[in-house]
Amino acid sequence: MVQNSINFIENHSTAAELHVQTETIDYREPPPPYSVFPNNDSSIVSQPTIHQTIIVQTPLQDKPTFYNCNNCRERVLTKVEKVNTRKTHMLAGFICGLTCWCMLCCLGALPYAIPALKKSKHYCPNCNNFLGDYVKI
Repeated sequence: MVQNSINFIENHSTAAELHVQTETIDYREPPPPYSVFPNNDSSIVSQPTIHQTIIVQTPLQDKPTFYNCNNCRERVLTKVEKVNTRKTHMLAGFICGLTCWCMLCCLGALPYAIPALKKSKHYCPNCNNFLGDYVKI
């Protein structure tokens, strides 16, 4: 079997001729050398340096934090205002609905007394610009 395949390859390799064309490529002369100072002018013009200050803001929390105000360009300790959200109202209604059967509906006011269940809105104390808000839940 191996001998037959070798004979087959030898017979067909002689039958098929490879035509290879060769070309001669004329190379041009290399370009002139690069000169650092054209026309022997040794004056160097320096570019102005630009210094940028990148300020990375600390994330807001539920308590006052130091923050850079975009309006007055001051670094300030933020003024925090706690605000009830829809989640606070929904939680109060849910608690009131659960405790209605045992006459403890007053427990529905509990979410309004817990500061962690409210949204913290941060303001600049200098210009009263809104800086952002923080929601814990």
